[in-house]
Amino acid sequence: MVKFYRSSKGVIVVSAVAIVLGLCFRIPYVLADDVAEDKLLRKIAELEKRLQSLEGKQPQKEVSPVVTKGDVEAIVDEKVAQAKQGGGFQLPEALKDITLSGFVDTSYTYSFNHPDSGKTTGRVFDTEANSFNLQAAKIALEKLPAKTGGVGFRADLLIGDDAKVIKPYGWNTDDINLEQAYLDVLIPVGKGLDVKAGKFVTLAGAEVIESKDNWNFSRSLLFGYAIPFTHTGVRASYPVFDTLTAYLGVNNGWDDIKDNNKGKTIESALAWSPSDRLSFNLASYYGPEESGDNHSNRGLVDFIATYKPFEKLTLKINADYAQEQNLVASGKAATWSGIAGYARYDVNDKWSFSNRMEYFSDPNGVRVVSGSPADYWENTSTLEYRPLKDLITRLEYRYDHSTSDVYTVGSKAIDHQGTIGLEAIYVF
Repeated sequence: MVKFYRSSKGVIVVSAVAIVLGLCFRIPYVLADDVAEDKLLRKIAELEKRLQSLEGKQPQKEVSPVVTKGDVEAIVDEKVAQAKQGGGFQLPEALKDITLSGFVDTSYTYSFNHPDSGKTTGRVFDTEANSFNLQAAKIALEKLPAKTGGVGFRADLLIGDDAKVIKPYGWNTDDINLEQAYLDVLIPVGKGLDVKAGKFVTLAGAEVIESKDNWNFSRSLLFGYAIPFTHTGVRASYPVFDTLTAYLGVNNGWDDIKDNNKGKTIESALAWSPSDRLSFNLASYYGPEESGDNHSNRGLVDFIATYKPFEKLTLKINADYAQEQNLVASGKAATWSGIAGYARYDVNDKWSFSNRMEYFSDPNGVRVVSGSPADYWENTSTLEYRPLKDLITRLEYRYDHSTSDVYTVGSKAIDHQGTIGLEAIYVF
């Protein structure tokens, strides 16, 4: 028994020694494996960080897959959805309702008369006889007031030849003009009283300053000589009925950013649209306009009617009558008047044809050619082609005739002139 005990104990001791020795030899290998694995993991993590950094800073070397229109639309939809949920880039709250728009208007004008002066008589914006022109570049910012009431604004910056034409009294630069800049306040009274304060375009005229919104390239005699372009003051409008809106305002006068006398001009208008195919506009202005003269008032009545007999054809008529006290001489008023008829036919979504016939009377020679009393007729035919939705191109022929020899061939005075205009407008 004792021998067996000793033998068993020896075996146990030997076994224990063997286990200890085995562990001693095994532990370094286990530790070495753990250390190597840890280093490898750290190396992988470091490489991943460097790869992410390189992807963010360096352009991709590999060939990009073809992206279809559907892929782009899906990405845009996803980004819009993320923005609505609060993710992605978001505009500041104050800028969300502001819209940006504008256009660039270029042209070439040619006169068959080849006047030595290089100027085309009786024109408003297309005054260069044979020249390439930057008519205008415009940027407009607008925020409409909330329908339930609030404050908005509009600002239109105009650059180019057209800016010189509409330059108001009191504005110091020629090629840059703030065409409009006003606060727009909607007062929640009744159907909503809209009040504008600042500088804004006139209520009169069938045409506008922006050529892109007209039917012809050249402007009418009525637009250039019968009516004002802009006003600085306060204007209120109210929808009396769903089809009738009334306007009333007070301003510094015709094209005055600063008043040139102590008087003020009153404006009023009624815009009536009895149907989608028929509309009327009647506007009036009354007040002193001559520098330093507070009592010699100028009055204007402007009437516009628009009729669309069928989808592709639109007809329009514009008539003006104006009188200004003491302008010819003390106690003798000057008058001017005119009428213009328009027709536009849209062949399809790319091609349109427009024609304007016009008569303007300046019996005292105070509007078109100073000191030359005359009656004027003109006919303008314009072919418009829109190859892209944001590109307008026009080819126009215009013929002018006068009862006085106000035009020139070279340096010789004659009673007529013919011109061609080419125009390209990019709209955004």
